[in-house]
Amino acid sequence: MLLSFSVSNFRSFYEEATLNMVASNKLTDHPNHRVPIGEDGVHVLRAGLIYGANASGKSNLVKAMSFAQRQIRGGNETGFNVQRFRFNPNASAEPSSFEYRFFVKDRVFVYGFDLLTDAVIKEWLFILEGDIEVDVFERDREGEVTVGKSSEAFKDDQDGWDTLNVLSKIPVRKNQLFLNRVLDIPAESRGEILHYAIWWLTECLTVLNPDHRFLEILDKLHSEIDFKSFAAQFMANVGTGIDGLEITETERSADEVSSSYLANIARRSERGLRPMVRGSGDVDVRLKEDQPSTLVERRLLTQHFGSEGETYELPFADESDGTKQLLHLMPVLYSLNSECKVVVIDELDRSLHPKLCWEFIRFFSESCPGACKQLIVTTHEAHLLNQELLRRDEYWFVEKDTKQQSHLVSLSEFSIRNDLQLQKGYLQGRFGAIPVIGSTNELQRLLDCPAKEDS
Repeated sequence: MLLSFSVSNFRSFYEEATLNMVASNKLTDHPNHRVPIGEDGVHVLRAGLIYGANASGKSNLVKAMSFAQRQIRGGNETGFNVQRFRFNPNASAEPSSFEYRFFVKDRVFVYGFDLLTDAVIKEWLFILEGDIEVDVFERDREGEVTVGKSSEAFKDDQDGWDTLNVLSKIPVRKNQLFLNRVLDIPAESRGEILHYAIWWLTECLTVLNPDHRFLEILDKLHSEIDFKSFAAQFMANVGTGIDGLEITETERSADEVSSSYLANIARRSERGLRPMVRGSGDVDVRLKEDQPSTLVERRLLTQHFGSEGETYELPFADESDGTKQLLHLMPVLYSLNSECKVVVIDELDRSLHPKLCWEFIRFFSESCPGACKQLIVTTHEAHLLNQELLRRDEYWFVEKDTKQQSHLVSLSEFSIRNDLQLQKGYLQGRFGAIPVIGSTNELQRLLDCPAKEDS
């Protein structure tokens, strides 16, 4: 579970901004929206909605989370393509900083790094045990890694302690994160602490852009009957007009396609990669097993029932953009009761009706109470600002100041009544984070419209 994410000197964030997912003990509504961590009475929120005007910086917060994750996943041979704050002359020479605090396997981890364009300035990983920070490792600008003085955190993890000490003796490239080096070590050799830190940062955390497409959607629908049934029923319940989902398979001769297209499919097959995907992920093509001269094409169809009980089938590609987006987000909802997952979605309301967004968030928040799941989204949809849907500490606002810096503030920091209509208050500017629209009179004069004749 994500406890917090902090960023500074990245895009529109200059001073440090922190998204804090720890639940306020002052609020008692929606108790199922909290997940306990540890035995100290601390709870983490299951949802976070981030509001802001266009260009306020809410998407930049998501980009910061994604950027930090990419640096952990892949080394950089030439440098970091980090976009610093551009409205302060000092920012270009100052490092950008990123830090995650997260809870996994009964431990609170803190991992972060500071970097310039060509070098990592600092990198750290430690574990919180109560109020005590137990160092795991710290790395400096020269690539030197210092292992924590105390091995207490590794008392039941000898493999991790040995791996950490061996790797720390070899300086890291100035443009490579030490954790990225650990990523190259087989999972079974990393030890528990390093493995779970890497697992959370690279696999548990999932960041989705506004045009996200789940490329394995056909495989999941085809191989998991329960998921297929869940997706079809959910889409039927929210008024998409879809009553069922069906996958057809068609065989065709390899001679019917170009040699380059066939070679590409063959290469993917030899490397064990997923089939060639076309369209909106609704069609894929692969070689038939033991018959390389035959192609198998799978196609996703949607079923619609007529008034007399007849069934009509349409290619999924013919459905609306919103329907397509919803299907590709179904794995987010279906995985509620499986292993821990933190999903961040930029612009959830892209192509989705306000009522559909409401149901998506409500279902996520209310289903499987206590599930190790979190959903963080950016949105413009004021309809979702409602205390019947979420707690006040699950709402956040991003706003720019006169220096073009983005600032992040929680709704829980405002003094409001429990019965306040949040949507109305937000649109009236009570919480900020809305566009300031000036007079358009001068713009109308610039149009040079013909004078209106008296009737």
